[in-house]
Amino acid sequence: MICYICLGSNEGQTEKNLADAAACICRHPQLSLLAKSSVYKTEPQGDKNQQWFANQVIAVEYAAAPKDTAATEADMLMQYLLGVEAGMGRVRDGARRFGPRVIDIDIILLGGENLQTPWVTVPHPRVLDRAFVLIPLQEIAPHITICNIPIGEALAKLPYRLEDNKIFQ
Repeated sequence: MICYICLGSNEGQTEKNLADAAACICRHPQLSLLAKSSVYKTEPQGDKNQQWFANQVIAVEYAAAPKDTAATEADMLMQYLLGVEAGMGRVRDGARRFGPRVIDIDIILLGGENLQTPWVTVPHPRVLDRAFVLIPLQEIAPHITICNIPIGEALAKLPYRLEDNKIFQ
């Protein structure tokens, strides 16, 4: 199944962090890279008192084990991605949930699944509100629908501005 993953970083060498995260993700024996978007510089959401982010969406083929349920596979994948974050130095700050981070990795879509587990919700619960996810996702999957909404239609509903590779929202 195809999985779309959003990568974000606003600490250190942000574009290198994205490249390193994608490489680590694809070291998983069940994952192989299919596509990656351009890197976009994006205005921070929520907590504006921080550096801009570098964001990118990657598409990976996830060779799920036939005996496992989609929820089990999603949980195992999310746990692996959290391990990648930790391995790259991500420290979660409960007091500043949307604060700076060396890397942030989110599962956006997993096949056509709609599920909620203790580890992950798919589609990502805020995907339709985030131009910094939808713009790079549209670049690599222009005909995709999210919650039965074509991606172009979802973007048209958002207040944002795209200038070169910068997303203002």
